[in-house]
Amino acid sequence: MSSTVYFADAGGAQVATITQIFAHNGTPTDPSPITLLVTDPLGAQTTYTVPNAAIVKNSTGNYTASIPVTSDGLWSYVWVVTGTLDQNVFAGTFTAFTESTGQLYTSVAELKSRLGITDSTDDFEITRAVEMAAADVEQFTGRFFYQTASSAVRTYRNRSIYDVEIDDLVSVTTLKTDGDGDGVYETVWTNTQYQLEVTQHEYNVSGKGEPWPYTKIQALGVPGGNYLPYVWAWSHQDRVQVTGVFGWPKVPRNVREASLLLAVDHFKRKDAPYGIAGFSEFGPVRISANSMVSGLLHRYVKPGVKVGV
Repeated sequence: MSSTVYFADAGGAQVATITQIFAHNGTPTDPSPITLLVTDPLGAQTTYTVPNAAIVKNSTGNYTASIPVTSDGLWSYVWVVTGTLDQNVFAGTFTAFTESTGQLYTSVAELKSRLGITDSTDDFEITRAVEMAAADVEQFTGRFFYQTASSAVRTYRNRSIYDVEIDDLVSVTTLKTDGDGDGVYETVWTNTQYQLEVTQHEYNVSGKGEPWPYTKIQALGVPGGNYLPYVWAWSHQDRVQVTGVFGWPKVPRNVREASLLLAVDHFKRKDAPYGIAGFSEFGPVRISANSMVSGLLHRYVKPGVKVGV
């Protein structure tokens, strides 16, 4: 038996089905009333009381609820009934994964191919392994490699009037600064008033042999240019506002392979209690951190971020 894979949908198009059988002395019995309490991953609770369009009676004592899945994470539910029954409270959980598969660095299909799996029995564990691998990559490197929407807005504190370090950036839509520290970004910069740097004093996105993001904005104090604001105490410290696409131009090949290796390890751990996958003539075979992963990801570690295997 395998767990059902649900994906979060902001519009609630994805629906989780919860079936419950109520019985007395082992015989299916209709209780009255029937209440279902559902709590989403954000802690919001919804109460369904029969009769309700979301709950269908399949047969005597057999009911199915259809719950819109609006956010990813762990959902919980409790059936509460009254009457002479074998049990009056039934609790359970289900997990919904993010629908933003573009935020993952390998896929379910790739992991299945690597493991030689052709059926869907382990789809829940495989999906979880792919998701965990992405989290591992981001924790190790201190950055993410997918792209945000073009309207993503972030603010920064500049340490000088000449330049400011920023998060990984693909492109700028607008650049604004707050000159008087009141939290209003009143000065709009044109693209002739600043320059984007990839790394320290490097300006070519593909200079490393593969596309890299911008990580610094340099002010061009030329005629018609601007300087970044001075920052003083008791004022807003984040004086620079950037609207644009954050992340990486393209997921690096090494990141994809490292993510796949990590996903394989995560999947195999379900059959490896205490990290032991089995025994050979030389003793226990352990699943441990893959040194190849560290080598694949080393060049992508964000400077100043403490990492470890």
